[in-house]
Amino acid sequence: MLWSSCIALSFGLSVNAAISVSAQQTSSPVIGILSQPIGLRKTDQNTEQKEEYVIAASYVKWLESGGARSIPIPYDAGPGMVKDLFGQINGLLLPGGGSAVPPAVHQLLNLALDESFPVWGTCLGFEYLVQVLSSNSSLPVLTDGFDAENNSWPLLNVQRRQLYQDDRIYQIVRQKNVTSNSHHMGVEPSAFRNNENLNKLFEVTSVNVDGHGRPFVSTIEPRNPHIMPIYGVQYHPEKNAFEYGTYAGTNIPYKAIDHSEEAVEFSAYVARFFVRLVKAHNDNNHDGSSVHRHHSYTKHRQYPLVQTYPVKQMLAFEQYYVIPSAKQLDKTIKQSASKLLRG
Repeated sequence: MLWSSCIALSFGLSVNAAISVSAQQTSSPVIGILSQPIGLRKTDQNTEQKEEYVIAASYVKWLESGGARSIPIPYDAGPGMVKDLFGQINGLLLPGGGSAVPPAVHQLLNLALDESFPVWGTCLGFEYLVQVLSSNSSLPVLTDGFDAENNSWPLLNVQRRQLYQDDRIYQIVRQKNVTSNSHHMGVEPSAFRNNENLNKLFEVTSVNVDGHGRPFVSTIEPRNPHIMPIYGVQYHPEKNAFEYGTYAGTNIPYKAIDHSEEAVEFSAYVARFFVRLVKAHNDNNHDGSSVHRHHSYTKHRQYPLVQTYPVKQMLAFEQYYVIPSAKQLDKTIKQSASKLLRG
C-alpha cells in the first residue's frame, strides 16, 4: 500500500486523484484492432519471402480522432490470449485486409455477443461479420467478382437508423463520393435477405452498385443496438482523412479517395459515432451468461498500445505498424515476467 502511494505521489498525484483517473478510464476507451498478415515480396534471389502482421496507421489515427486508444489483437492469437485481451479492451475493430477468417475472430464475436460488446467491421471486417454471423448457411452470403476496387461513391437507399441519423451526414453520404471502396468480395442484397440469421440480427441501411451495376450491401446496423452493438460497412471511412494514396515522392494519386471537407467531416463523424457507442456500453459492467466482467486496460506491458510498435511505409498505406505474431508476443510476455521474478 505504501509503495503504491509513493508511486502516485511521485507523479504529483494524490491517492484519491489516482483513483479518479482510473474511474474515468472509459472517457478514453481502448479498442482492440485485429492485425492482418501481409506477404512481403522477395527483394533479391537470396531473400526468402516472409509474412508480417500489420495494422494500418490510418485505423489508429481514425480511432484517436474519435477519442480512443488502441491495442493490437494478433491475427493468430489462440483462445487463452484472445480471452485475456478481450478483458483489456472496451471495443473491437475488425479492419480491412485480404485474409481468411481466423479462429480468433470467431471467439471474439462469440464473446462480444455474450456481453453486448461494441464491434465495428470495415471492408474485410464487414465480410468477417457476415461470414461468422450467417451461421454457416448452405447458401453463400459472401461472393466474389465485384468491380469495386479503387472507387469512391455516395450511398444508395440510405436508412436513417443510428449511423446516418444526423441530417447533414445523411445528405453528405447520399450526394457526395465520400465512401472509399476497395474490394472484390461483397454481399448482394438478395443473398442477405435470404439468410435468416443475418436478417434477424441486422438491418441493411445502405447499398451500392459496382462498376458493372451489380448491387452490394454497404452498411449493416443492429436491429437491437442495446443488446448487440455491432456495425459493419463495406467501405473505408478511415481513408478520407488519413490515406492519400499517392505514389512515393509525388503528388500523383493512384487511389480514388475523396479528401474534400465533407469527406473528412464524414470520416470524423463515423469515428466519433463508434467511440461514443463504446463509451456508452462501458459505463456499466457487461452482463455475460452468468458473471459480470469489467473491461479495463491494466496490462500495459504485456499488451502495449499500437503506436509503440515499429512503423513502416508501403504503397498501400501511408504508414503501417509491424505487430508481433501471437507466438512472438507470448515469448515477450514470458521473458518480461521472468525478469520481474528475478529482479
